[in-house]
Amino acid sequence: MKHTLYLCLLLLLVSCGPGGNSFRIKGTFRDMQAGELYIYNQNGDHARLDTLTVQEGRFRYKGETDEVTPYILVFPNGVEQVIFAGPNEDLEYEATANDLRNYVVNGNEENKLMNKFREETYTQNPSQVTNTARTYIKDNPLSPVAVYLFAYYFAQNEEVSPTELKDLLKVLRPKHPHNHYLLDIESKLANAERRQAGQSLPDVTLVRKDRKQEKLWQTAKDYNLIIFWATWMPNGTDFLWRVRNATSQQRENGKLRMAAISLDIERYRWEDIIRSDSTTSTLQHYCDGQGFESSAIKTLGIDALPFYILTDKNHRVIESGDDANELNEVIKKHISSHP
Repeated sequence: MKHTLYLCLLLLLVSCGPGGNSFRIKGTFRDMQAGELYIYNQNGDHARLDTLTVQEGRFRYKGETDEVTPYILVFPNGVEQVIFAGPNEDLEYEATANDLRNYVVNGNEENKLMNKFREETYTQNPSQVTNTARTYIKDNPLSPVAVYLFAYYFAQNEEVSPTELKDLLKVLRPKHPHNHYLLDIESKLANAERRQAGQSLPDVTLVRKDRKQEKLWQTAKDYNLIIFWATWMPNGTDFLWRVRNATSQQRENGKLRMAAISLDIERYRWEDIIRSDSTTSTLQHYCDGQGFESSAIKTLGIDALPFYILTDKNHRVIESGDDANELNEVIKKHISSHP
């Protein structure tokens, strides 16, 4: 019944509205006669960067979306603004080029809520803005605005603790069960927990160059360094070189085992690289050709490259990270200092 009524309303509005999944934005600047800015869909499913031309202080934009979506306006000076656009909506945007923080968007409830947030936080300091954003998220968990505020003020802020992220996800996830962004953040937090110091790294099945299978812990020593990389990774071979350099003094004392797990899908590229890699005799190479879809990679909680994990003989995580340059200090701290 609800969907039928919604369809009828769309048919009634088709003569005056943008129609279908289309939406329109009419923009006005009080103090800018001409210029260019850009707009893109933040959700990324139909992501593309479009150019908006401002003439006589006005611009128009028409797009398509099947749900309320944050669109981001980007100005030449790097300032970004958000407009929430939904199917069959006409939106009006008003701004002052000399004060881009102070803008208004009318046309739906999401922009009304975001207008209120901007007005309330306009004179607040960063800490106060974060507190206000937290309140808006908890008070409006169903709104796409809450997801946007979570992403902008919390998920992208390295100073926010995993505990706070998880608390806010508990508020948002039940209201947005299929939101890919929230699912991704939730997955990254779970993966990070698996790699925390003291956690036991599980055993997984790996694939050697000869395509034979081998368990990760089939071979283990006092210390085990597992690195994750790929040939398509920027400076992939340089990463191997840095690993070799960081572990050069430990390769002969028998205390350190090194395993390199590649996320390459085209195994022949991987084989070409490891064939010429001088660490092959001491660094055990593995690749199953499934990339991030590998069950071993998912079990170990790896969601970005490069990455390394150092464990003890009981497979407990000692340290992990993504900077090969840090390996020298990690090795000195945990291995060289324990003869």
